[in-house]
Amino acid sequence: MELYERGVITDDQVEMPLNFGSAEALVRMCEATAYREGFGDVLAEGAKRMGDKLQHPEVFMGTKGQEFPAYDPRGFQGMGIAYATCNRGGCHLRAWTPGVETSGEMEPHATDGKSEWVVNAQNHSTAHDNTGLCLFVAFVGAPAEVFAPCTAAATGVPYTADDFVKIGERTWNIERLWNLRAGLTAADDTLPKRLLEEAHKKGPSAGVTVNLDAMLPVYYKERGWNEEGVPSDEKLAELGLASL
Repeated sequence: MELYERGVITDDQVEMPLNFGSAEALVRMCEATAYREGFGDVLAEGAKRMGDKLQHPEVFMGTKGQEFPAYDPRGFQGMGIAYATCNRGGCHLRAWTPGVETSGEMEPHATDGKSEWVVNAQNHSTAHDNTGLCLFVAFVGAPAEVFAPCTAAATGVPYTADDFVKIGERTWNIERLWNLRAGLTAADDTLPKRLLEEAHKKGPSAGVTVNLDAMLPVYYKERGWNEEGVPSDEKLAELGLASL
């Protein structure tokens, strides 16, 4: 709809006007996407491929090729660092910050403490994911102290809660090493320019952009990675992993 409003997508490419606010257009384009009918065939490839095809990559709202599921990080700074650093791209299942950023525990527009919180959440959620159990169990409050004895019972290994979280950290670093060897770099730990440079014009987040520059160096330090986002030999040794 944005590209239509800007004149990039024209009436001869679509079967109906795609104006903002048109419920009819939204419903029809969802249907067209599902069946790859008309312009729906382009939409079905996702926002990144569509943006590239139309030579307007700036419309893609995601990281590392994956679109954001929800939560504009200009409203929740923590989601900014979570989206930017997630190994699999724009994802809220590795670190979901809106809870602590709306509960009063953390100020949503501040950056202090967000990187550390996200690192801890990523370690916990990744360990949890390794068990094969539904992540929603953690969302309702089950801590590592609950999962550790379950994991120990299933494997015969006497895991403690700290051991359980360390599993998540080890997995996260393995995934990072994989990404680095596949060609990703610190340059991929970023967000769309719109979120970094274009502030909200109204509402509770008016005037706010994501201050990623303040959070990313802290994140790398908390992870034990260097300034280029590469795990240090010391961190890899601590986790029992081979260096690059």
